[in-house]
Amino acid sequence: MRFASIMALSRVEVAGRSRIPADRPVLVVANHFNGFIDPVVLTVALRHLPRFIAKDSLAKLPAVGFFLRWVGVVFVHRRVDGGSGQGNTDAFRECHQALRRADVVAIFPEGTTHDRPRMDPIKTGAARIALGARAAGATGVVILPIGLTFPDKIALRSSALVQIGVPIELDDAIAAGSGSDDQEAVHHLTAIIDAGLRDISPNFPDIETALALDQAARIALTSLDHPNHSLAERYALARHLGTVAEHHQQAIRREVGRYTTILTGLALSDEDIIRPTNPTRLLRSIITIAAILALLGGLVATTAMVNVWPAGLVMIASSLVKSPVTKGTTRIVVGLVAFPTAWILAGVLGADGFFPITLLILTSAAGALAAIWLVERAMALTHMLARWRAQRERIGTVEWTEPVRADVVTAVSAASSECAT
Repeated sequence: MRFASIMALSRVEVAGRSRIPADRPVLVVANHFNGFIDPVVLTVALRHLPRFIAKDSLAKLPAVGFFLRWVGVVFVHRRVDGGSGQGNTDAFRECHQALRRADVVAIFPEGTTHDRPRMDPIKTGAARIALGARAAGATGVVILPIGLTFPDKIALRSSALVQIGVPIELDDAIAAGSGSDDQEAVHHLTAIIDAGLRDISPNFPDIETALALDQAARIALTSLDHPNHSLAERYALARHLGTVAEHHQQAIRREVGRYTTILTGLALSDEDIIRPTNPTRLLRSIITIAAILALLGGLVATTAMVNVWPAGLVMIASSLVKSPVTKGTTRIVVGLVAFPTAWILAGVLGADGFFPITLLILTSAAGALAAIWLVERAMALTHMLARWRAQRERIGTVEWTEPVRADVVTAVSAASSECAT
């Protein structure tokens, strides 16, 4: 999972980590917006590999099924896939036993992954597992809602926000004696889980509204005095703006549209207006990249022939996928198969003896990680150079954008102030 997280993510921000219970049976429930990336992000955030619950169709995929079984995934039959659901007795029993051992079990209660900017109605599986575990002898069961938000699912190495919600104490939510066959208790607990999860997950009616309010939140939170803000601040404000009166939302969308139109026409970005590229910072980045290249360049060059073809396979496979929700999954699955295969082949074909082979495998892996790091830094430097050039050429046009940007901030402040009163 560690290599998968490095391949897929450049930054994982966790908000509310102190809410994660310790030494308790925990059933994690999370929204499912980014395919196989979601369990990777959850594992990184929890610092623990939970027993994930997944659809049994994944078990039939040769390489994927083997890997998922190896990491302890529990497979269930879904009615939507043609299963009766009657074959899940053993799977649920396995979850109950894990919770009795005070382990962590994780489920995506929507039942499937998707690209919509809000959660689908959740299924009853999480409630039935929690109630069944208590009936089987698990004590002190906690249901932990976790919201996952991705600023850009298509980017090669995106960032992610993990928001830990308020833990749901099963014994406080549902009276003792209610089991998984108590339909009223199951539906009541499902409603509690749904509410807790929606409070910390993206919840917008359509993608246009989601993008507009996200941009408005980012603009309103960014200033010369406060150039950086957390993803948690940004998405908390965006979700809040999604709850204000319709006329406020329309005003925000109108001002964001004006500002975006001017920036696009002038070939500038909001960062150019608030935080222009500093020549000293640019020179420092160039020197840093040059120093790192001198240190790691040899390792990357030495292992290039080993790592270039799996990297190529990942890029080709990703380009063939059209749906944003499956791009990250495709990259991880192909990468988890292609890269280790390349390293093992290099070790077996390029060395003799256990220790030389192991050393060559580890060197190839280190070269891949160094290459990812260098490419990321080089891309950031290239972007910085392009922005610096644009700022120098268009410095006289910045004053045209500042009043329009101020109108966006004013619209957001007006909406927040009215809601607060």
